[in-house]
Order: sequence, then C-alpha cells, then structure tokens
Amino acid sequence: MNKSQAIKLLESEAWTKADAMRALEVIDFSTNPDEITIRRAISPFAGSELIKRQRLQAAQKGIVTKKTKEIETKQQEYAAKIDQFQKYPQQEREKYEVEIQTLSQKNNILEVEIKTIYSQNKNLIEVNEQLKKDNKALKNLVDQIRLKLAINTKKILQSEDSEIRKAVITFFKWTLG
Repeated sequence: MNKSQAIKLLESEAWTKADAMRALEVIDFSTNPDEITIRRAISPFAGSELIKRQRLQAAQKGIVTKKTKEIETKQQEYAAKIDQFQKYPQQEREKYEVEIQTLSQKNNILEVEIKTIYSQNKNLIEVNEQLKKDNKALKNLVDQIRLKLAINTKKILQSEDSEIRKAVITFFKWTLG
C-alpha cells in the first residue's frame, strides 16, 4: 500500500488528512507495507491521542470562528462609521446650503430695503433743500414786508393826528411779534 492509499483509508475512518499524514510519518513506504503494518504504526496516534488532537482542533476552530465573527463585526462597525463619516460632510454641506440660501434671500430683501431707504433719503434731502430755500425766500419776503411796514409806519407817525398814531403803534407792535 502506498502513502496516498493509506491516507484515504484513514480518512474513511474519520481521520483528518493532517492527522493521517502525521501518523504515517514513521512508516517507510519504500518497503510497500500492508494494512496491518500501517495500523500498528498508527496505533499510538489512535484513541486518546487522536481524540485529544481532535478536541484541540475543535477548540482552535471555535477560537478561529469566534475571531472571524469578531473581525466581521468590527468590519461592519467600521463600514458603518466610514459611511457615517462620508455622509457627514454631505449633510453639513446640505445644511449650510439651506442656510446660505436663506441668508441670500434675506440679503436680497435687505438690499431692496436699503435701496428704498436710500431713495427716500435722497428725496427727503432734496425736499429739505427746497424747504430751506423756500424758508429763506419767505424770511426775505417777511423782512421786506416789515421794512416797508416800518417805513410806512414812520411816515404815518410823522403826521399830526394822535388817534391814528396810537392805532398804528398798536398795529406795528402786533406785526413785530
């Protein structure tokens, strides 16, 4: 029997390939050993030694499975965090775009209001200038009227009649304020 046939024999009896290869290392296959020779050579590996190794293998597989699940869980957590970090700038950008749009609309409204206020202010300045001119003209007119009134009153006061003079003086005091 050759080595590959011996391994297949042991695998058919629930041995793992690795255990079969370890057990068969002590056999010299150049002499073409028979099945009994092979079974005698592997007998120290059978029984409690084989069960012990299989239990160790099962424990190692359990540890590997547990670690694999931990790694998968970590990968999922990291993928979720990466997604969150990738979405964060987009969410912030959208938030700020809405805020910028609102501020832009307010800015446009304020610009219109400023233009309106500026226009009204300009109109008020022009009206104020015109009122100043009108007031100056009125003052000049009032001053001219007072001057003429004073001149005429002086002429009347130079007349002889005292009753007329008293009435003119009273009237003159009224006009001077």
